[in-house]
Amino acid sequence: MLTRTVMAAGLVAAGIAATPASAAAASAATESPEQVCGPGYHRVQDGHRAMKTREGAVFGHVYLMYDKRAGKNCVAAIKTAYRGSRTVTGASIEVRGGGRSEDVQRYRFYAETGHIDGSWKCVKYAGWTRDPDGRVEAWGGRNSWGNCGG
Repeated sequence: MLTRTVMAAGLVAAGIAATPASAAAASAATESPEQVCGPGYHRVQDGHRAMKTREGAVFGHVYLMYDKRAGKNCVAAIKTAYRGSRTVTGASIEVRGGGRSEDVQRYRFYAETGHIDGSWKCVKYAGWTRDPDGRVEAWGGRNSWGNCGG
């Protein structure tokens, strides 16, 4: 206890404030992909990618979600950069031998594809967002077929 008090006093004397973990979390997305897609949807294996610019900056994350009971997929593209600003943000899913769903608009927090049948079918998915000027795009997803096992 004495060591912690001395360290804290030393940090304050040096003008260094400890940042609580909640402050860092406040800058991250507050919506989970489970909240975006709705009840019954769960993250699937190999169903998460960062949405990155060409330079490697992360603007958010895209998640492939599945509701086993309903046999449906959903994709959530959740922004971590420019949250609260309306920027072009999109999410898409394509089901092999099935349908395709895409949602692209100027969103403040996330885009979501809606629910599409994908039971026992392979899927491709993507999410993307841009900076407020529309000049820099961050993309994430999978261009190859995967998650084929129902």
